[in-house]
Amino acid sequence: MMTKTTIRSNAKRTQNLGLTVPVATRQARKIVDKVMPGVGATVESKSSFDLKTDTAIIITRITFPANIDQAARIALGVALRVQLSNHFADMREADSSFVITRKAK
Repeated sequence: MMTKTTIRSNAKRTQNLGLTVPVATRQARKIVDKVMPGVGATVESKSSFDLKTDTAIIITRITFPANIDQAARIALGVALRVQLSNHFADMREADSSFVITRKAK
């Protein structure tokens, strides 16, 4: 008599969904907390669509108090560009915020 044996892998199965809104927010929050700890910045992301390139995008806005000095702002801008380079499309700076656009996939 033959028995049927099932072999299952213990390897973690993950599916690469590309960049998502929660992931984009977490990544940006981690960088802000490292470069400007305790500054009280807000980080929020939303999904959108770029009609020119016909691609899904994630827009992340980081808003911080206006009294942050220029050196801290520059450090944050550099850190964001370097560490969020994966999927990076654009970054714009205003008086007290950064808006980062990245491709979702």
